[in-house]
Amino acid sequence: MSFSLFTSSNHQIEAQDREQLLQTTRQLLTQIQALSSRIAAVNEISNAINRSLNLEEILQIVSKQAKWLLDFQHCSICLKNNDGSFRLVTLFGSPSSCQTCPIAGNNPISRALKTGQSQLNPQDSSDTFLSAYSSKIILPLARDDQVIGSLNFATSHPSGYSQEDLRIGYLLAVQLASAIRNARCFQEMNKLFAEMNLLYSNLERERRKSDQLLLNILPEPIAHELKETGKVKPVHYDCATVLFTDFKDFTQIAEQLSPEALVQELDYCFSFFDLVSEVYNLEKLKTIGDSYMAVSGIPVAKSTHAIDTVLAALQIQTFIHWRQIEKRQRNEPYWQIRIGIHSGSLLAGVIGRKKFTYDVWGDTVNIASRMESSAIPGTINISQATFDQVKDFFECEYRGKIAAKNKGEIDMYQVKRLKAELATDPLGLVPNERFNRIYSKISSRAV
Repeated sequence: MSFSLFTSSNHQIEAQDREQLLQTTRQLLTQIQALSSRIAAVNEISNAINRSLNLEEILQIVSKQAKWLLDFQHCSICLKNNDGSFRLVTLFGSPSSCQTCPIAGNNPISRALKTGQSQLNPQDSSDTFLSAYSSKIILPLARDDQVIGSLNFATSHPSGYSQEDLRIGYLLAVQLASAIRNARCFQEMNKLFAEMNLLYSNLERERRKSDQLLLNILPEPIAHELKETGKVKPVHYDCATVLFTDFKDFTQIAEQLSPEALVQELDYCFSFFDLVSEVYNLEKLKTIGDSYMAVSGIPVAKSTHAIDTVLAALQIQTFIHWRQIEKRQRNEPYWQIRIGIHSGSLLAGVIGRKKFTYDVWGDTVNIASRMESSAIPGTINISQATFDQVKDFFECEYRGKIAAKNKGEIDMYQVKRLKAELATDPLGLVPNERFNRIYSKISSRAV
């Protein structure tokens, strides 16, 4: 009898233990499920903020989705600025009138920022923007052993946060700190890229300026060779054509002009000469006082160099003629121009180390200069060598053998105009189609 009572009592105790164990198990399962849901929510937030590299977008995600984790009436972040100060960003709740974080003194926020220790329901928050709330969690945002800010939650409910809430908040803070660091690294990288692009743009602009300056004094092939090799090899040309111009009585007329007016007039004339040289592919070499020098057939040799030079000379002659008419109408002093042309072999190269000069040397240059000084003012004077290359295109008048300084007597010709059958205008300045066809055949010949 006593044995059966004992056995029955044991059965009752075992039943009670099983029930209590079941209840405890159910409670633990509920807690685990709740904790799993919160951890899953942390993971979802983490995935969302790690997909963005924009700091403002990251903070917006936290403000919208953190409610899945904690019940709060206030959510904010203290973020460290580049100067070491901290700014306050309110993510949820009424914005604080204070825009900075209280890092001075001994308060929960300053402790979290200085020590990297989380603060659960601190009671000494009276001098902070969290003073109106009973329960708080202050979580340091730390990455690479550096505290870059704090994540702050608060609610008016007394003892509203537990250690479990603290652990969940900590998981979020770790992910948020990593996302903020990545966003800031991305911003710094973009800033560096912007600075590099600006630097490259400035370098490219300066390079273009230097290239343009170089092209202003050197032909393009020569400038390219100089940039590539640091030097330019002298080149011998079997035949090129040199043009010289100067103004008759320049010194006497210059004395009647102010310095400004003199320079302005020379610039006006020489600018037109430059334009003509460019149109007819002459290489302008220099101006010395009132003298202008250009060469055709360098730095790229061509078979039409003499023809191109005479065409350019006709344009220059006509320009100065019309300039004289304008000056006479205004009763102003004017110049007459002398133009001399000679064709022959020469040597071309660059001289100078800091101020480069592309120049030519040889007897051809000297004879071309004598052609100019021997020209009748207002005319184009060419040598026998040039005449032989252009006689089929231009009307020329033989002047005979004329003495040239240090050169003896030289056969000289005066160019009048394009031949009538090769011109489209009565003045004989503009070539026609027939001229162009003949010119094309000549230009296609190997040099």
